[in-house]
Parts: sequence; C-alpha cells; structure tokens
Amino acid sequence: MTRKKKKSILKSRFYQVYFIVVALALIAIFVGTVWLRGVLADYESAQPVYVAEEVAKLFEDGDYQRIYELDSSAAQIAEGDKAFYLASMAEITSGKTVDWSEAFSTNEDERKYTVTLDGDRFAAFTLVPSGETTRRGNRLWKLGDVTTFVERREPDPTPTPEPSAEPTPEPTLVPENLYECRVTVPSSYTVSIDGATLSEANAQVYPEMLFEDGFLPEDVQNPLMTTYIYGAASESPVVTATDESGAQATLTPSEEKERNWSCKPKEDDALHQQYGEAALELGRKIANFMSKDASKKGITKLCLRGSPAWEIFDNLSNRFATPHTGYDFRNEAATEFYRLSDNCFTCRVSFDHVLNTKEGEKVYPTAYTFCLVSKDGKGGLYNLQIY
Repeated sequence: MTRKKKKSILKSRFYQVYFIVVALALIAIFVGTVWLRGVLADYESAQPVYVAEEVAKLFEDGDYQRIYELDSSAAQIAEGDKAFYLASMAEITSGKTVDWSEAFSTNEDERKYTVTLDGDRFAAFTLVPSGETTRRGNRLWKLGDVTTFVERREPDPTPTPEPSAEPTPEPTLVPENLYECRVTVPSSYTVSIDGATLSEANAQVYPEMLFEDGFLPEDVQNPLMTTYIYGAASESPVVTATDESGAQATLTPSEEKERNWSCKPKEDDALHQQYGEAALELGRKIANFMSKDASKKGITKLCLRGSPAWEIFDNLSNRFATPHTGYDFRNEAATEFYRLSDNCFTCRVSFDHVLNTKEGEKVYPTAYTFCLVSKDGKGGLYNLQIY
C-alpha cells in the first residue's frame, strides 16, 4: 500500500470518529436539555405562589361567597348571618384597590400571605403542604386558613347628633371626691393601691399589647399589658406591684401626669449579657447608614430577607443626610431584652449620634427597638421601631 493511500484511509477514519463523537455529543446535549427542562418545569409547577394567586384572586374578584366559606373568623364577625357578612364585605371593599404579598414566616412548612385594601391590612391566608408530591418528588401546597381583620357592625339607626359649639368635657373615670390613679403593668402582675388589690371588681381594667400590631412575626405572641384606673381616697396613695413570683416590681412615675405609674416586663439578664454589645453595634450600623457612613448592602445583609426590616432598608434613601467630616456615639444603652419565644427576642438601644459638621457638633438623640429572629440556624433583624 502506497503512503499516499494509507494517509487517505487514516484521514477517512478520523472524520468518521469525529462525526460520531459530535453526533453523540449533540444527542447528549439534547437529552440533557429535555431532562433539565422537565426538572425545572416540575419544580416550577410545585411553587406555592400559584396556589396563593388562586386564593388572592377570590379577593380581587370579590368572590365573598367563597371567602365566607373559607374565613375562619366569619361566624364570629358576622354572628352567623351570612347575608350580613356578604353585604359588609361588599361595602368595605367598594372602590378600594386589593393587593397581596407574601409575609414572613419562621415555619418552613407554612407560607403566609397578607391581603391589603388601599395599603391597609385587611386579610391573611396561609398555605400548608398538601401531603402530595409531583412526579419528581416536589411537595405540593394547599390552602391552610383564611382570616379577615376588619370588624363589621350593623348600622346604628340612631341619627348622629349635630356637633355642639361647646367643647365636650373629658369623661370622669372616677368619682369627683377621689383621686384618679393609672397603673400600667404586665398582665400577670398584681397591683395594689393603699392596700387594695386591683381587679375588675374595684377598678377599670384595660388590656393592651406591648408592641404595635404587626411588629412581631405572626406566630410569636405579643406580651399583654394591663392598665388599671382606680379612685384613691388619698392624694398621694401607696402603689405597689408584684410579679408572678411575688417579687416587688419597680414602678416608674410619669413625668407628664400625676398619679400615673408604669412597669415594663422583667428583663432577661442572660439575653442582655449575651447580646447587649451586638445590639448596640447593630444600632450604630443603622445610624451610620442614615448618615451615609455605611452602605445599604451592609445593613440589608443583617436583616432576614423578606422581613419588614429588610423591606424598610431596601426602600430607604439616605441622600438627605447631614454633611459631616466625622461622627461619634455617646451615652449608649441597651435595655429591655425580652425573650418572646425560643427563636425570637426584642430589645431597645439608645445613644446620642454626634456628627462633626462645619458649624460644629450636631447631636441626634437616637433610639431603636429591635425584633430579632433566628431562622434555619441564622439570626437576623426581623423588624424595628425608630424613635
């Protein structure tokens, strides 16, 4: 065989192998693409957002008949009167924009959603695993519960009186010959005035939540406080409060009103010792962001993604910060550490944020209340109040 013919055969075999390999590679890519597309489609079809859209559409379309059947609070709110419920819902939602969004949840087996009317919270619903899975093992979701938050009242047939030109005096809460006393304490505490233990039998009792509605995750119980209004015979009564164990609690008198006292829940010393400095550092970082001494990214990474705190800082601008050449923090304090659950606690930090400007030092008294949550082994800021 000549050398030229031998080279021709080798060249022919090379191209045969080459084209076979290319063909196999193309087949593998095609099969892989089809397989991956199926995996992604299966995963996408199992996402809870599609079930959430179906539930939210009931509110968007005004299907109050179906909402009544699903609403766990309907019977109590409408007192069993279905027609009243349907009419009330139609009146409340008339002319208002319905919107919905996913809410924060510490439970991986539950998805929470909030429904709003013109931006005000109106209803909520949850999704839970249905117990079924897709062909590829992704779990499916179903509606768990629907709750509406708006109280409904039948119209009062009594006509509204015309407003009087004379100012309406503040109602008297105790007889004129007694001195009105107000004491606000945790609801588990016992209050005594001049030796008399206060209760509904001898005082007016008003329960209230320690934190504003929506400040805590929905699955965390808001501590309950109680305000007692009592008529004392003495102008300077002796007021005491004791906690669940019978220990004396410290009552703080109001600086604005006479005979007004309050007492916060007992602080968790272990939490204070463990997280006091970290809470102050978090407050400093937030203040630095507000004064353009820290980046937004540095703050949002400290927040639980999707939480109210994350949304606050993700949408917050600091472009109007006071120009300055330096800063300092003075009179720092970390207080009011309250453990609310195994994975949630709150605390308060305060300090003077001092900025060095061309005109001299400018002092900004600053205070924050933080709600911190641990989720999936990671801790972060869930919500905050700025004072």
